[in-house]
Amino acid sequence: MSLCQLLSILELFHIADGIEKARLLPRFIQVMEKNGLLMVIILLEEIQSKPVVCVQFFFWNILDLLRYPHELLCVMDTPSTSMLWIRYSVWIAVYILSVANEGVTVYQTLVYLGQTASHSSSTHLPILLRLYLPLLALGATVTVWQLLKERQQHLEKWSKSKRK
Repeated sequence: MSLCQLLSILELFHIADGIEKARLLPRFIQVMEKNGLLMVIILLEEIQSKPVVCVQFFFWNILDLLRYPHELLCVMDTPSTSMLWIRYSVWIAVYILSVANEGVTVYQTLVYLGQTASHSSSTHLPILLRLYLPLLALGATVTVWQLLKERQQHLEKWSKSKRK
């Protein structure tokens, strides 16, 4: 799983090369966010067995399964209206659930680190995770706002082409 997630950095090259039409900065933040959380999970073996980690991986996979077919069809110049609707409707709801679950995962990690604080000499990780939670909420809010704008634009364009 970690190798696959690290290879997701290739997505950034697809955007930079123009293969995929997306904004580079939001995707960069999303990829780095996933990789950062994955590294925390890998470092703390006790967190790996928590149910929220399994749910987080499930949400990440569902998001990719909803996004990639749409992107593939767009690259092939054969967009599907049902995939368009799924990409810009269902995907947003699953993204919100994923971010909420990510917050729970980080919170449970903080609780675990608080219980084992006397055994650990490193205090940087809890501080970073505490700083990460408000940034996660802010980033998710901006992302959802941007996705809703994109959804409106794409569905209006589809609706206008359908009327003609």
